[in-house]
Amino acid sequence: MLVQEIVEEIIEKLPENHTPVVSLLRKITQVRDRLLRNLSPAQAQSDVLNQSFDLTAGNGLTDLICPPGNVTEVAIRNAIYTNQTYNEDALDWRRIPLRQLNERERGPYYYFVSGQIGVYPPPVYDTFYGIKIFYTAVLGELTLDDLNNGSGFDPDFDMLLVYGVLKDIMPDNGNFDARYQQLYREYTSATSGYERYVVKERW
Repeated sequence: MLVQEIVEEIIEKLPENHTPVVSLLRKITQVRDRLLRNLSPAQAQSDVLNQSFDLTAGNGLTDLICPPGNVTEVAIRNAIYTNQTYNEDALDWRRIPLRQLNERERGPYYYFVSGQIGVYPPPVYDTFYGIKIFYTAVLGELTLDDLNNGSGFDPDFDMLLVYGVLKDIMPDNGNFDARYQQLYREYTSATSGYERYVVKERW
């Protein structure tokens, strides 16, 4: 669906409501971004971008390229502590967990502070491409210029955006919420990455 069609669907279902189109676009953006922040494990692995950055000894901080909520995983090169690189990714890189700053935890971790992402403990050696950040794409807010474009959400489930906005505008209308919940279950089932059917061999 085009953004224009999503807006038209909302207006058709709320003919007595006179919310301006600009306001509807803002609400569609909010619903879309809320849904995209709750990616399934399969989407978190397949629908991500990544970028690597240099690290300098004693300084584990680097500027964030996206909001913290868009970061899905972080990996570091072992060379930041050992000064030794390998040709094989499994030996060269390792994924690290998110923790609170100064949390006394065994092994390295990453944290967020003041628009930056940090690695603890700080690197011991200067390392070219020492940190790799995996993140979901940052989509801009929908405007009137986007009416003839896609929403940036899964095109098979654009009606989820329609009902998400409708239930926000009229929270007392249980039908909108029920339809949203039903579509949301279908969406999460379709994007979970798990096979729903198992074929058993008979021989």
